[in-house]
Amino acid sequence: MRCCTLSRRLIINVRVWFHDVGDSLDISRLSSLYAEDVEFQFGNLPVGRGLEAAKGLFEPQWAKFETMHHEIKDFDLVGGDKIYQACEISWTVKDDPEKETVKIPAMAVFHLVTSGEERGLIKVFRAYLNTSPLEAAVARAS
Repeated sequence: MRCCTLSRRLIINVRVWFHDVGDSLDISRLSSLYAEDVEFQFGNLPVGRGLEAAKGLFEPQWAKFETMHHEIKDFDLVGGDKIYQACEISWTVKDDPEKETVKIPAMAVFHLVTSGEERGLIKVFRAYLNTSPLEAAVARAS
């Protein structure tokens, strides 16, 4: 029973923590989310490695967004260190003449650090989504 209660608490905390950081569009908060040696991949982009590389990916992208919001559809903690999440991500792009709210379904898998100083941070993050509608909105705004 203790495991299940702990897992449920962890799921709730991770959902709030992860999306509070991501949806804030505040690059300085990424170190509270990702391990120093995080491995990440978004859609068809190549695999990236390291917290600084993650910041390098997100910073120029996030600068283009007015808002970002994750609406969680499914969120499961498996084995104490893996999270499977389905969501719909909504963005508004700065200077988009159509003022469109772009909504894209996404699926992500996270692996958490299980021990040491970085316990609970994300060590592997893979997001599966088609960003074409978002790219179109960014292109309109350019």
